[in-house]
Amino acid sequence: MNYMKKYIIKKLPYIKDNKETFIKNANLAHKRFVFNYGVPFNKMSSTWFYRYYNISTLTVGCKMYHRLFMDLQKIMRQIANTNEPLWYQSWLNFHDQNEVLDWHNHSDCLFHGYISIDPKNTETEFKNFKIKNETGKIYIGPAGYLHRVNVLKPFTGKRITIAFDVISKLKRKNQVDINTGFMPLP
Repeated sequence: MNYMKKYIIKKLPYIKDNKETFIKNANLAHKRFVFNYGVPFNKMSSTWFYRYYNISTLTVGCKMYHRLFMDLQKIMRQIANTNEPLWYQSWLNFHDQNEVLDWHNHSDCLFHGYISIDPKNTETEFKNFKIKNETGKIYIGPAGYLHRVNVLKPFTGKRITIAFDVISKLKRKNQVDINTGFMPLP
């Protein structure tokens, strides 16, 4: 089943209005990630470790992230436009300028998206279009779209986004090798 034919942009103004709170709690979530996963896995990036956690669990106690994930779940369910069982994973992209993502896609899911928390001066480039990343902007699009991040102006500090995928079933023969970060989508 193809859920999306083109991409959607939504804005959540409260992210921009509370940007410092979101950044502070993203930093806390990253510290929790490092504490829980950093040492045994050689301090692997929260991006490349996406298959072993869901960022919503690392933001426990953060009221603004609770609101964000409740809203995100509603948005994902509206886009899916089905009552069938769905699962989602979400992870923290927490990057220095030299760590932004190169060309990739999310072909093993129904649709993919990201939420800009502190995107710095960057854009996400797709093969046929570009999205200027802005705090509070949510991109949601077809899973197979190749994309990468372009730095438009050098920055210091961390570029922070929350990425997510939605699935209805595993699209692989190996039913044991799964992403343990998937959670049911209400």
